[in-house]
Amino acid sequence: MFYVIYSLFFKNAQIKNMKVLSVKEQYMEQYVNNAETQYELIRKIRHDIKNQLSAVYFMLSKNETQEAMNLISKSCSVVNGIETYVRTDSAVANSIINSKLSAAAALGIKVSCITVSDFTGISETDLCDLLSNSLENAVTACKNMPIDANRFIYLEIGKENNIYTFLIKNSMHCSVLNINPQLKTTKSDKQNHGLGTAIIKDIACKYNGRYDFYEIDNTFCCSVILET
Repeated sequence: MFYVIYSLFFKNAQIKNMKVLSVKEQYMEQYVNNAETQYELIRKIRHDIKNQLSAVYFMLSKNETQEAMNLISKSCSVVNGIETYVRTDSAVANSIINSKLSAAAALGIKVSCITVSDFTGISETDLCDLLSNSLENAVTACKNMPIDANRFIYLEIGKENNIYTFLIKNSMHCSVLNINPQLKTTKSDKQNHGLGTAIIKDIACKYNGRYDFYEIDNTFCCSVILET
């Protein structure tokens, strides 16, 4: 009897680990795709600006000052519309944070970020998983709020000696922990979703840190501390 129970426990643990690994692979693939998308976007902008500068030069040579100024104004609007929220020493952090916050801003969600530039001691995979899961949860929560509500996401990453602190805050319409204290996924596909909080917890344990999910002033907070 004991052997049967142990076998079932071991099998369930293996299934869970396989699901977690599958989710991690998806996030790493997403990171690569985000990086490639940003690279292609930059190439396109460089190409467009080169052509636009040639057009501006031609207009100015013909004393078409107003037309040149109008084109410059349009070009500036395009460049300003592409936000780069962070420039750290980590390509992973840059890609995840910029892509997630840009996606949130495109939905009309207010975003802000304060971060360190150095992530020495944290593996790229763990950094990718932590930022992807926590920010994805924040974006999803804000998307489910009424459009006219005060929707916002705040990310702060700090470091003191070998201790990293991650704080992700997002607005909420009603208490999440009262309705869903276990933070189970609300998505219909529960087989492939709902592992985000488990991954965050595993990463915190791996780095001898701690995690906490709490609410204050209509704000949901995810706090993670890692020791490297």
